[in-house]
Amino acid sequence: MVPRSKLSQSDRNGGHVMDQTLFTLPILPGKTEAARAFLQEMDGPRKQELAACGQSVGIAKEVWAIQQTPRGDVFVAYMAGEDIAQAFRQVAASESEFDCWFKQQVQETTGADLNTPPPGPVSEILVDCET
Repeated sequence: MVPRSKLSQSDRNGGHVMDQTLFTLPILPGKTEAARAFLQEMDGPRKQELAACGQSVGIAKEVWAIQQTPRGDVFVAYMAGEDIAQAFRQVAASESEFDCWFKQQVQETTGADLNTPPPGPVSEILVDCET
């Protein structure tokens, strides 16, 4: 892991400075359709639960995508909030129904266990430009 960038994002709703991160999670072979269904559920019937989870841990913005690569499909995620590392720790420790479902879906599609937060910063943001 590389150190998290010292750069931050300005919130367009008042100039509040936020922490931010980007990361990828490789999707297991044969699990792309399950991964897509997971994201569609988060953007559909579970969107309010996703927003409530984010709000409870200080995540102001969360974006998930699937990217095809020559080595296989990956989740690409972006998050902005008060303290991303703390938010990851809170989700890891959470036993709420939504958080357990979310962690289970990530583990089933990627093999990543979100019950154990990453040991260090997730990404090093080197360019951050708003126009």
